[in-house]
Amino acid sequence: MPSLDIFPDEIIRHVLLFVSPEDTLQSIQLLSRRFYHIGNEALLWKSHCQNSFNYWHPDHRLSTKLAARASSVKWKELWITRKRKNTKVALLLDGILATKVGQLSKLKQICLLGYDAKDYLLEQCHTDDSADDVLARSTPARGFLDLIYGSLWYSLANLEVRGSKHERNLETLCHPVTFPLPGEHLVTNMCFIRYYADSVLDSIHRGIAVEVWAEYQGAPLSARGLDRALGAFDMFVLHDQPQDLEYISESFDRLAREFRQENPRCEEMPTRQRALSLVQWLRANNLTSMDSPERNYRNLRNCFIGQALSDEAHPSLPIISSAIFCCVAERLGMTSSCCAFPSHVHAAVFAPPGMNLDGAEEENPNKELETMYLDPYSSDYEVTPSDLRSRLVEFGWTLGADAFLKPSPVSIIVQRTAQNIKATYTEVQTLADREDDIVRDVEMKRLRTGHPDLNLETAAYAAVWAELMMKQTTALHWDNNLESFLNRFALSWSEDAWIVEKYLAPLYDRFVRSQPNPRPRVGWENVREILGMLKNLDNRLPTVSRRYTEEIHSRVLYKIGQVFRHKRYQYVGVINGWAANGTASLPTPHHLVDEDPEEEGEASGVDDPTQRARIRSKTYYTCLRPTIDRLRVDQDNIEIITDPSLIPNALFYLAGKFFKKFNSSTCTFISNIKEYYPDD
Repeated sequence: MPSLDIFPDEIIRHVLLFVSPEDTLQSIQLLSRRFYHIGNEALLWKSHCQNSFNYWHPDHRLSTKLAARASSVKWKELWITRKRKNTKVALLLDGILATKVGQLSKLKQICLLGYDAKDYLLEQCHTDDSADDVLARSTPARGFLDLIYGSLWYSLANLEVRGSKHERNLETLCHPVTFPLPGEHLVTNMCFIRYYADSVLDSIHRGIAVEVWAEYQGAPLSARGLDRALGAFDMFVLHDQPQDLEYISESFDRLAREFRQENPRCEEMPTRQRALSLVQWLRANNLTSMDSPERNYRNLRNCFIGQALSDEAHPSLPIISSAIFCCVAERLGMTSSCCAFPSHVHAAVFAPPGMNLDGAEEENPNKELETMYLDPYSSDYEVTPSDLRSRLVEFGWTLGADAFLKPSPVSIIVQRTAQNIKATYTEVQTLADREDDIVRDVEMKRLRTGHPDLNLETAAYAAVWAELMMKQTTALHWDNNLESFLNRFALSWSEDAWIVEKYLAPLYDRFVRSQPNPRPRVGWENVREILGMLKNLDNRLPTVSRRYTEEIHSRVLYKIGQVFRHKRYQYVGVINGWAANGTASLPTPHHLVDEDPEEEGEASGVDDPTQRARIRSKTYYTCLRPTIDRLRVDQDNIEIITDPSLIPNALFYLAGKFFKKFNSSTCTFISNIKEYYPDD
């Protein structure tokens, strides 16, 4: 009878490369002592780690481990650790879907895993809600726990490891995570889980971006790290795409290699010639500037360095074009920085110490480094300092003009990019008010992925984050944007509470302490107070609203999940809350339409007893709108619609926060907030 014993270990090791690591742990290693030891080979588990996971938390120092000898790294332990984290994410997502209570706490736990959670979250983001295995997907965590128990059972049964230090190590390694097994409700609808997977993944990306900006707070001004600091904006709108900070850095490395390949003697060129060759090469390869700037200048994508690198047309504003040049120039051994010239950022290149730009030695070693200026956005040639000074005179700058010819620190370039994003946001709002160019409106907001309207709001959110993080807390008006930021964060990005708590709250405390005459700060001016409010809301048990009387049935005409058009403002929303008498029992926090006193209700007539009585006698709802989770609306302004084609696509991106799925035949969203409204 043929036996596996006739095959040498080398053949079996090679075969195991094509066996799933789960099967190796659960089945192969349980066959015999020989297969147990072969299945423990470090090279095998190194391969499994590389093939099973694409994204790793920086704490793993994966590049260092990959460069080391395989036997010096506990690859099997690392693989199991990552799988256990996937199990933890699955169970936390289960808890998020099961109840609204404690959602922010569970979201925070996932986000703190960072990139270790990304592979699993991407799987959920890319799963179709019509997949045949939707219900089967409720048990990945259970299957892995069974796998771990099986591996532990064999380890303890193996005579060679029983009673040894290996037994204790395996017991520690294989001890299952202390979470209950998921119930059958884990993945009842993939549309719903996709929303939270997307939200958590986006929050992880934003946390990475804010961490990059936080490095500049309180640090000496520097022009280093420009690629990552500008790439942080891309992280806010990355979604499920691969063009993250690592991609941006690798793209610049690749461009530098390609330039060297096409210019093999570039290292021998003097600095001036090398810089001119680079700017001409970038422009010849369409890596800077944009097409039809008279129409496309304010497109949102032009503000993102990652978008410029990955887009086939590579469109970019002058500030991004100059940054692209500087980032490649640094990799080619040149010292280069952006100069925050008014209305049009330029790039500056500095001669090496002791030399001039043309490669000759300087007679005076203490002389200030010679500088040349370039405009990668619009010119192949050098821009002279006299030309720049002449332009400054045209702008009205006669004093302190030389400050604009100095290298700008990264913090200034990031803040200026934030201002460009805000300018785009304002122009889009103006265009939307005119309603005369819908195609132009959509094109201005279009990015690589994601809904245009939501991307625009997220970009504006990123701009405010950048200003708060990059402006020093010693600045007099550091808190200029704080109130609008906290309002926007609490109403639309509450999942970022962990980022605000970790990075912004300490800056806020530092700023308040630095004030010579601190004033009382309450509500939207107080970071700690808003975080406390969100924590209290997160832990609050559901306030159940039931239709238990005929009066409520007759007063509350509409139900959770119904789609309507506002009679006055014509926007389309989805009902996600109601109060039979007044606004007191509406979900909080919710948003008001500032320009509509009827909708504001209590806020517009709080001192008038007659007005208060009228408000208490009316029925109010909250609704989901693009960019607003809960907007207050008077029942009299609701007009139910039954045509699904009238629903904005953006609502389908957001609906998962409150609804399981959409029923097109009834034009209603199926509620997932039954614990609050069990009768709807």
